[in-house]
Amino acid sequence: MDARRGSNLIGGAMDYDVEADWQLLDTCNYRCGYCFFDAERLGRKLRPAADAATWEAAFARTGRRWLLHITGGEPSLYPELADLALRLSQRHHLSFNTNLTGPAIGAMAQVVDPARVSFINAGLHPFEQARHAGRDRFLKNLDLLQERGFRVFVSVVATPAVLADFDAVQSLVAPSGLVVVPKALRAVVDGRRYPDAYTEAERSTFRARSAEARLAYAAMLGEGEQPSIDVFADEAILHGEPEFRGWSCAAGSRFVRIETDGTVYRCGENTRLGNLLDGSLRLLGRPRTCDTSFCFYFCQKYAVPPAPGLMARMQRWAGLA
Repeated sequence: MDARRGSNLIGGAMDYDVEADWQLLDTCNYRCGYCFFDAERLGRKLRPAADAATWEAAFARTGRRWLLHITGGEPSLYPELADLALRLSQRHHLSFNTNLTGPAIGAMAQVVDPARVSFINAGLHPFEQARHAGRDRFLKNLDLLQERGFRVFVSVVATPAVLADFDAVQSLVAPSGLVVVPKALRAVVDGRRYPDAYTEAERSTFRARSAEARLAYAAMLGEGEQPSIDVFADEAILHGEPEFRGWSCAAGSRFVRIETDGTVYRCGENTRLGNLLDGSLRLLGRPRTCDTSFCFYFCQKYAVPPAPGLMARMQRWAGLA
């Protein structure tokens, strides 16, 4: 099967057939109030569904080349992360969403070829980081990733408290030389549903900081595959998330969601496609109508045709149009 090229790209691209949002584990060392998971789920004892070699064999069995966006929970807590990433990166491409505090990040950075990693989204969670004394580990791993040549950016969930003193948040990563990208808050906080509940002053701050981040990362964004979770576009949803239900979408054929036990869904949980580990996965053969509101980030990328203005917006931000 011919490998496809990622659909919302600028410049060079990574060759892959299917992209997956892979929730490697539920467990996390942080308890952020805006997390989609509750404290009980985040606190589950880590019990990997399979070892690295078994996961490698499971993906190989599909006959596809994958772009695997590895998230959690907190993937840097996964004890075999370095071995898993090394094995999978031989044939597939990877990206990560991580708070950079787990011990596996350093080992992974030493053995994986940065060219096989699309992006690493280093999630800055300032209040949890302070509570767990995680800033030094975060900065150490951030420096290591940059030294090794990984394409890494720092994002922060833009709560009202974060937006109220964004300079202080930015100062937390000043030693790295990187700029913090604001990510829209998508949660109910103090009885108010965000992003709809942002004030105009908060939206103004968000837009200004987002513009600064796009400028700071313009060269990196122009090099290749765009982030799987494209927070650089979040100012477009400050008044609410877009609705893609009813659109034709390639989820299920060119994009899937993988659970911790290997269960694969088209996107949300309405359409189960089988399980990677037991070999029962059967991808769809063509785009179908969207029947969920699971995650608009992937909707933007895999809607057929692509979401209006997406390519033009990416090109404008990269200085290509």
